[in-house]
Amino acid sequence: MPMLRTPIVEEDIRAVMAACIDELRALSGKTLLLTGGSGFVGSYLVESVIAFNRAHSGEPCRLLLPTRSLSATRSKWPHFFDVEDVVWFEWDGSSLAPPSDECDYAIHAASPADPASYLHAPMQTMEDIANGTSAVLRYARRAGVRTLLYLSSGAAYGRQKFDVDALAEDDPGAPDLAELSSCYGEAKRYAELLCRTSGVPAVIARLFAFVGPYQDIDGSFAVPEFIRQAMCDKTIRIHSDGSALRTYCYASDLTIGLWKLLLNGKPGELYNVGADAPRVSIRELAETIAGQVGGVEVVVEGATGAGPRSRYIPDTTRFKQFHSARIDLADGLRRTLASYRQSLPVPA
Repeated sequence: MPMLRTPIVEEDIRAVMAACIDELRALSGKTLLLTGGSGFVGSYLVESVIAFNRAHSGEPCRLLLPTRSLSATRSKWPHFFDVEDVVWFEWDGSSLAPPSDECDYAIHAASPADPASYLHAPMQTMEDIANGTSAVLRYARRAGVRTLLYLSSGAAYGRQKFDVDALAEDDPGAPDLAELSSCYGEAKRYAELLCRTSGVPAVIARLFAFVGPYQDIDGSFAVPEFIRQAMCDKTIRIHSDGSALRTYCYASDLTIGLWKLLLNGKPGELYNVGADAPRVSIRELAETIAGQVGGVEVVVEGATGAGPRSRYIPDTTRFKQFHSARIDLADGLRRTLASYRQSLPVPA
């Protein structure tokens, strides 16, 4: 099913351009390699470069976009193709051979991220993350890339300890290697070390939880799953006790932050990327979505847990040097829901 550029997305991209005009101008006449351009995070980066090139009178930024399947990506993102200075090419996730060895900047965003997918093949997940990162770093070294932004994950901290209010970049936590679900977070930690030892000037961003129009509504992340259930079934079912706490950052704020980090972040530095407030439980998230859709019941199917509630909360103090979130959770959910209604064949 093709992803459509809705009025909500267009408004978001205008906000990104306004906030990042200096950073986008710095990319004028430059070449940028972006892996993962067909994913949720990468898609807003692609949209903002396309919009900047169209609005900017100077030299455009040239995008090099690898994908595992040109046909599948064209079907999903038809408006990303046949665009001047946007070059798609196929890669197998390991060897990387862009059509040019001239490249100024790189963002490595490609990665399996949905637990519903990677938990079925943990070893393959780890190999894909390691091999893909190694390939990008080899290319970046060969091309003399000025800065590479590596998109890691808050999962690299492992399970947040109950006595830790918010995860800071110097937290020594790590995934529990006795759990298969740690395959993703541990592979991300390893990829961070690859970046640090590669000789490539790399800025590392640990991403937390997000919401936005281009999230896959068929995925297993809480926000799109709850919206899908609410719109299609009029019932949101929570398979836990619903007490776990999260914070959510909206897509445009994420995109602004990533452009800021690419052009202004310190190579070798680690940055948490996300929102630090409001803290909401999974149940509160479901109830907010139910209220926005209307006429939706929330059913909590898990037994009430004993002890402190689990949390996944970043300390974003370091990130706020570059950007503070402007779209709050309620507005971000409204915008996401409105965009889904404009673009997807689901009941209104």
